[in-house]
Amino acid sequence: MDWLVRKVLDWLHALPISTAGLRMSGEVLRIASGIRLGTALCEKHTCKCGATVESNGHHGFSCIKGAGRHQRHGMINDVIWRAFTRAKIPAIKEPNGLSRSDGKRPDGVTIIPWHSGRCLAWDVTVPDTFAASYEHLTSLNAGAAAEKAARNKESKYAAISQSHHFVPVAVETSGSWHADSLTFIQELGGRIFAATGDQRETSHLLQRLSVALQIGNSLSVLATADCNNSSPGLNDGL
Repeated sequence: MDWLVRKVLDWLHALPISTAGLRMSGEVLRIASGIRLGTALCEKHTCKCGATVESNGHHGFSCIKGAGRHQRHGMINDVIWRAFTRAKIPAIKEPNGLSRSDGKRPDGVTIIPWHSGRCLAWDVTVPDTFAASYEHLTSLNAGAAAEKAARNKESKYAAISQSHHFVPVAVETSGSWHADSLTFIQELGGRIFAATGDQRETSHLLQRLSVALQIGNSLSVLATADCNNSSPGLNDGL
């Protein structure tokens, strides 16, 4: 199996342990499996934003009015922040006093140096693999949307890169990673291993991120129907 594809499937190898952030509800598993297999996730309906949602549910992944994608972003960022804590590296989310030219702040920054004497700043982005704007890229190359989104992040945070080691954390809704982002996650896993002595730390970190992505995707799909039960698995160990 191709190495990149194996990383896309990390959630399939996760044991359902709530305390480790690896448990998914039945509904999350249904939607995650449906995305992977290309099956219908819902009945065709009209999203609260007014757009038509096809049975594949893909509209929810990037709906501008969908709360699910914001929750997905927050859960992934929280996993990364907690990983720094586990690695004994103090870090803060959305640091005050560190922003790009438009006033937006990165998702987090380490308090101590990470590389070459500079602190690390990171920002999470989850481009939609199935969006029309990316289809011409993702239909040919896995991870193409993540690659483009990462380059955009690097451009927007160019000023911060002058003083910090900036890393975009780009992973697509389908689970495909931007290569440099995955390298960063592996390095973070390695630093957790150095702090804990557990050789499985990198694998567990990738699984937690993969599970958070799948839970976020399910929230995004169900949010298009403004469903009262739109938080499947939200508290399942995350």
